[in-house]
Amino acid sequence: MVAVQMQFTNSATADTKNLHIEDAKLQSGMRVKEFPEIELLPAGETATAVMGIDFCDSTQAANFQLCTHTRKFFVSIQPPVGELMRSVFLTENEFKKEQGQLMGMNEITEKLTLDAKCRNEHAIVQRVTAAANLSRVPCGSDRECRFAGRTVTSGSLVLVTVATGEDGSAQLTVNCEKMVIGTMLVKDILLALTQ
Repeated sequence: MVAVQMQFTNSATADTKNLHIEDAKLQSGMRVKEFPEIELLPAGETATAVMGIDFCDSTQAANFQLCTHTRKFFVSIQPPVGELMRSVFLTENEFKKEQGQLMGMNEITEKLTLDAKCRNEHAIVQRVTAAANLSRVPCGSDRECRFAGRTVTSGSLVLVTVATGEDGSAQLTVNCEKMVIGTMLVKDILLALTQ
């Protein structure tokens, strides 16, 4: 499950009681592990709760009602695609072997021009790992940065390569058997590297 931390602030003048979740409307296969009911949230106070959501490797929103003793609020949580994965460690040889098995329909390649502040290895690593929960894979080339992760629910491998050229040109390659996740991840990482 993906951990979702929620922070509740009671900005009313009266205390709020019995803060809990009801009526979850989820896509097929999705599950929610609700946070324990917050019995009392005094006026002006803040409380934090953590819930788990199994998005089933999908970017579909989890919908539910946040209820108090007097009111109900409709809540919709749609995950960024980069949060649907967990980082994994691979050696350079494991990465190359797995990438070789995820070619063709499981590979998306895009050419791009790196943002002026993103033309060094440190900046590329920082932006890619901020966009997606991936870990750095060792690489023998100083012209490539590699990253690996697995989707939270099915454990499908996600491989990302950023190969840099002269004058800020670069090529982004994402290998993933889940095409929708791969396509959305390419968009998010392109955005992170070019802005």
